[in-house]
Amino acid sequence: MLKEPTTKDHSVRVAPVSAVTGQPGPLTSAAVVATRNGGPESLQVRAWEVPPPGPDEVRIRVEAAGISFADLAICQDMHPERYYPKRRRPPLVPGWDVVGVVESVGSRIRDVQVGQRVAALTIVGGWAEHAVVPAARVVPVPPRLAPTTAVCLVLDYVTAYQMLTRSTSAQRGDTVLIQGAGGGCGTALLQLARHLGVRAIGTGREAKRAHIESQGGILIDYEHEDIAHRARQLTAGRGVDYAYDGIGATARTSLRALRPGGRLVWFGMVTVLSGGARDWRGTAKMAGILALALLGNLRPGGKRTSLYSIQWLARRHPDWFRADLATLLAMLAANEIAPHIAAVRSLDEVPTALVTLAGHAPPGKQVIAVAPTDSTSAAQPSM
Repeated sequence: MLKEPTTKDHSVRVAPVSAVTGQPGPLTSAAVVATRNGGPESLQVRAWEVPPPGPDEVRIRVEAAGISFADLAICQDMHPERYYPKRRRPPLVPGWDVVGVVESVGSRIRDVQVGQRVAALTIVGGWAEHAVVPAARVVPVPPRLAPTTAVCLVLDYVTAYQMLTRSTSAQRGDTVLIQGAGGGCGTALLQLARHLGVRAIGTGREAKRAHIESQGGILIDYEHEDIAHRARQLTAGRGVDYAYDGIGATARTSLRALRPGGRLVWFGMVTVLSGGARDWRGTAKMAGILALALLGNLRPGGKRTSLYSIQWLARRHPDWFRADLATLLAMLAANEIAPHIAAVRSLDEVPTALVTLAGHAPPGKQVIAVAPTDSTSAAQPSM
């Protein structure tokens, strides 16, 4: 794990090499550090000591990192990852997803090379100039892809792809409901559903209509429309085949929108925070709704509810994660998908990004350009 350095100097020093082992030692890197549990106000950009990789790890010079709601939940100590494998206490560096160049590898690593550009699921530690990550969660990035574009796939698109193809088996002609379709993962679900020939209905504010429709979705304005009623109207009274819910407290509505025998996949917990701060009432409400939804699995022939977690699945089936991310990177290189980048930030701008994330975030995904490269400034596609 990352450790706080004793120095407060923000300069980055070259990693020393041990004369005994020939392996690189720790180095000091600039990072966005959560100094305490809290929102954007708890973050500081400061020096951070990054250790050498362990036997099954690689150390990456980060070029781009992602910003997601899961990062905000990590900062607030409202995400299960803060307790795995043991409780992480501040100070810590958030950051779920990165793209960068491998600088050093552990002693047991044979299939990742120094100098390779890779994408990686860091879960924590990504908001820094250097990050250490298990090699099992590292995938080579095809040449000529901009890091700020490729990083969009690591968390959001893998989550969307695995929910569509592993948690469910969405087929051409199916209709799905996406709760919160305007964000990074919602946009990924819309694009991948269109790629698979699946009809997508997405919830969002009226202000996101143009974005959702541009990604092939049909908007339900949740502020002015009854979601379940409108979903049934759009399916001639039948109901949707699958629902993907990243909100939490909307699970009951998602179930009402399903056809008999349909499946709800719950993958997010936006409800645990309100305006970026802990919301215990919303958390309790969400837990109760989800408990009732899961109990419904006991009813023969009824609607089904399952939970999706990218980090749990990546640990249990790292080969699935690598295969799915490699597939998505190939699709990106072939222009079959095109992440919508809401904003490109610097490390210093991450607190500002979290403020917008906690409020009315722009559609798409916000990313961090950590280290400028020739490919970072490449054209950013959008669909």
